[in-house]
Amino acid sequence: MTDSTWWQLLLALGYGVLGSVIPIVNAEAFIVASVATEMIDPVVVGALLGLGQGIGKMALFQTVRQGRRRLFRKRPLKQPASARPGSWRARWDRLVVMGVKLVEHPRWGPVGFFLSGSISLPPNYLTTVIAATTKINFVLFAIFLTAGFMSRYVVIALAAAGVVDRIL
Repeated sequence: MTDSTWWQLLLALGYGVLGSVIPIVNAEAFIVASVATEMIDPVVVGALLGLGQGIGKMALFQTVRQGRRRLFRKRPLKQPASARPGSWRARWDRLVVMGVKLVEHPRWGPVGFFLSGSISLPPNYLTTVIAATTKINFVLFAIFLTAGFMSRYVVIALAAAGVVDRIL
């Protein structure tokens, strides 16, 4: 590998991390640009962007988890007043409880992480924040979410390469 190839690989990884933390940085646009310019092999660019996205979400997960621990250590958690049944607050509370139960479920939690990474349903930013506030195993979260990201971006890169080949 040449020096320029290493820089391109690091650029793809870094772009993935940046896009994971700043939602407006679009990894799909990077894929299309790199495939159109034949900068990196489509599978490699997809895998590195997915890995970068996973690393960024792992950092966000740990930041939320550590921040939550420090916040609650300094002052006790105040229990909110019970919401009236049927109010927006009551609906939101039910939705959060349902989300936490799904994330902590031993079978469906990892499936949810993989789907969040691969098709963004549920949205991965929200999934990461909710998972960080639960007792879910960090390694389990990291593996399944990163695998989802990597599969997503490899498929997008291969599709973009197919389109570019047909056009050129």
